[in-house]
Amino acid sequence: MFTLRTWTALALAAMLALLLGEARSQGAWPSRPIKFVVPLPPGGSPDYLSRLLAERLQSVLGHPLVVENKPGAGGNIAREFVAKAPADGYTILMSESSHVMTRSRTSSRFRSRRRFRSD
Repeated sequence: MFTLRTWTALALAAMLALLLGEARSQGAWPSRPIKFVVPLPPGGSPDYLSRLLAERLQSVLGHPLVVENKPGAGGNIAREFVAKAPADGYTILMSESSHVMTRSRTSSRFRSRRRFRSD
């Protein structure tokens, strides 16, 4: 089980974490428009839900939310666009599960596990 040394180290780590406090933030988010990228043409259910969500969140966040449709290649165009965007939270992929699962059934240059890691 745990020895006295282990408990002491855990207690010291907890005290240091409390003393350091919260991490400094990069500023208020959002500070510019947020982009929802939909991998289907306009008029489908993901597009409709994205536009509905954007309309509701715009009043809450105080910044515009733009819905951009990028259909084609079974959703790969939109996924690659989002994967190559800066990881700052301003470009969000609005997809359905079939487009997420397509990668396991097709071959493409896009590697979702490498591109969307939270490292």
